[in-house]
Amino acid sequence: MKRSSPLGPWRPLGPFLLMLALLLCAVPALAETGIQGRVAWRGELVEGVRVHAYRAIADIAAGRTVAVSAPVDVDGSYRLELPPGDYYLVARDFEGTAKPGDHFCYYSGAPVRVTQGILTNVGFNLIRIGEQTPPVQGAQSGIEGEIRFEDELLERAYLYVYTDPAKGFKGPGYLIQPVEKGRFRLRLPPGDYWILARKRAQGGQFGPIEIGDYFNYYHGNPVRIAAGEMHQVRIETITRLALLEEGEKAAFRGLRGQVVGPEGQALAGVRVFAYRSAEMTGHPDAFSPATDETGRFELALSHPGPWHLLARQSFGGPAQEGEWYGRLEGAGLTLNDEEPVREVRIRVEPKAP
Repeated sequence: MKRSSPLGPWRPLGPFLLMLALLLCAVPALAETGIQGRVAWRGELVEGVRVHAYRAIADIAAGRTVAVSAPVDVDGSYRLELPPGDYYLVARDFEGTAKPGDHFCYYSGAPVRVTQGILTNVGFNLIRIGEQTPPVQGAQSGIEGEIRFEDELLERAYLYVYTDPAKGFKGPGYLIQPVEKGRFRLRLPPGDYWILARKRAQGGQFGPIEIGDYFNYYHGNPVRIAAGEMHQVRIETITRLALLEEGEKAAFRGLRGQVVGPEGQALAGVRVFAYRSAEMTGHPDAFSPATDETGRFELALSHPGPWHLLARQSFGGPAQEGEWYGRLEGAGLTLNDEEPVREVRIRVEPKAP
């Protein structure tokens, strides 16, 4: 006796399922888009850490996340799918207000650009949050505290104070304070402040944070200071570790090229600064690492532009007499999907008195 269904006579499904399986195998798997990497505290696994993605720095304190990863795996690894775009990233094992013993890391390479079909590798070097001291009431307002690395005072560092995080903490901000012996005290008027500490292996106040440099974003940002409040701020710095940042990278998009002197000679130690404005004044929107011994540089740019370029040796302030300095003449350069990488050559000369 034949079996039937409302759809008609029943037939064996084996051949149909086999054909369906073969068709599915013939369809290439869609590449994931987002970030992945490892999270550790001084080389140790911390359970329960999740990676949070934000569109803006101000969203971190406001709790406006775009996405949150699952807790890290048993080896400290994580994966977070995200649509293409730029993100600010935080890894932590708590929600709401931090408590002593909680772990935290703001990714120093932010913003991270996520590209379609790529899992960009991002590593997090956590800190452990210590005891929190309430502000001291008195006649003055401001912050006082310490900059440390692995429980030791960090000497010859810089404390950076910003009143607006919109530019991603690029440039001098509101105030830069040298911290010679690891302890600081600053008078500040009432307001909201974002506090960071940096110490570059090559010295100086400005420049990108590179592998081996010391850095951290204060986990309690923004510090909200009222009149007569002296806030206690302890910043535990971390270093960027290549071990946590190895992995697949998005295809390069931006500028490559060479900086040369008056006689066409390759110049090492010169940086290329990119501006959206043709006047090229103030802090640049992006800048390259120093050129290598062949004068070559690479500058990643996520925005299409147009970009206006100058090359010089130092950061901040007007160029000094004798400093290598020069601009790329002509209209600004633009990037697009057909031409995501532009090659340029910038000629510089010693700055005249």
